Amino acid sequence: MSESVQLAQTQAQSMNQALTEVSNFGTADQQQPDSPVETRQQLTATQDAPPSSFADIDSNRDTGDVGPEAVAQPQPTPPPDIASITSIDVLMAEWQPSYDAAKVAYVKFEASVNSAKTQAASYFANQQALTNQIRDPDKQAKARQEDEWEIGLYRQWESKANAALNMAWEIGIQLDDMDTSLKKMELRAGFVFDSSGFQEVPQAIKDLNQQLADFQTASENIKATTGSAFEAN
Repeated sequence: MSESVQLAQTQAQSMNQALTEVSNFGTADQQQPDSPVETRQQLTATQDAPPSSFADIDSNRDTGDVGPEAVAQPQPTPPPDIASITSIDVLMAEWQPSYDAAKVAYVKFEASVNSAKTQAASYFANQQALTNQIRDPDKQAKARQEDEWEIGLYRQWESKANAALNMAWEIGIQLDDMDTSLKKMELRAGFVFDSSGFQEVPQAIKDLNQQLADFQTASENIKATTGSAFEAN
């Protein structure tokens, strides 16, 4: 379990580095569109509650050409003594808040990337429509080259964003597995079972069994002397 936790931490640091590159690239090269307050409020309202696992997010995944600006959510840094924790209750107290925060961060990150893609698609469509309205052939050709250059920059950002999303997803699957393992340990620790009991026949049964032959003899004797009510006198 300690090795699994350390592996998840190492991969989370790698994801942080990738997400930082995506965030920096998007800030420098991405056209920042208007972001209505109402849209931001609706987005926040649907992302604050953590899903039960990363697997539950799968149906909403979208890494195609479809995004507010990509925001890299920093992963919380566990205390350096986590590996030395020996109590499952203490370990779960450290794990659960970070696990919930990671799930919420993924949902928001994915939604932000997809929203950025949607806004970029609208932006380029409008740019190309304006380019087509330029009547001077030379100026139109120059404008078209500028559009293609800008689209190339966007494709670079899109590739990095998709890579970051995929890395976050793969890490999330390992976090789900760790969460399941910890819950199994928690269940085991809380299960009370006396494995030393119920292995011998109760003494009252054994005592009566020792007298069973005597009861059988007495029963046969009584039956022999009693007879049946249907016998003739």
